[in-house]
Amino acid sequence: MRHRRYYIQSLWTSGLPVPAHGGDLLVATREETTDVDWELIYRSSHHWRLRQEPYDLEMVGPEGRFGGPAILVRSDGQSHVFRGVGTLDGFDPADLSD
Repeated sequence: MRHRRYYIQSLWTSGLPVPAHGGDLLVATREETTDVDWELIYRSSHHWRLRQEPYDLEMVGPEGRFGGPAILVRSDGQSHVFRGVGTLDGFDPADLSD
């Protein structure tokens, strides 16, 4: 498995800014496929209610801008876990490490 972690400072869910605390974008590929798996674990600075539904995510961090469709897997109001369900724009597969 090849993987990479990116720090995310700012997040927008379907165009709405999420109060920023920060989080991690985790990207991985497996040997048996060329598909990219990605997940965002993000913490808002205060309670931010999100429904478990699809979102178009826009993410910004020190290493660049990323974006793509994702589904909210779980949220307690401050910690939010999104699972990518499509292409991750802004990601270069050459950045993955073993």
